[in-house]
Amino acid sequence: MILHTICPLEDVLEQENKKNDKKLTMEINGVKLIVEESGVNEYEIIQLISSDPQHFLDTRYQPGEKLTMKPLLPSAT
Repeated sequence: MILHTICPLEDVLEQENKKNDKKLTMEINGVKLIVEESGVNEYEIIQLISSDPQHFLDTRYQPGEKLTMKPLLPSAT
């Protein structure tokens, strides 16, 4: 795709950068996931990254599933 514009590239791509602000990559039980923050301590799975077909058959890691994570507490040292 070619985009002809007089606007600076930063202005054109600004919306794309805002969309990716809430996306994180995390690993749960050895399964790498791309998730998006959907609430306080809640994430929605966007994409599963794995070469193991069994991970794709596991319904816990399907795109659209919600994950609830407990916040990490600072260690008392």
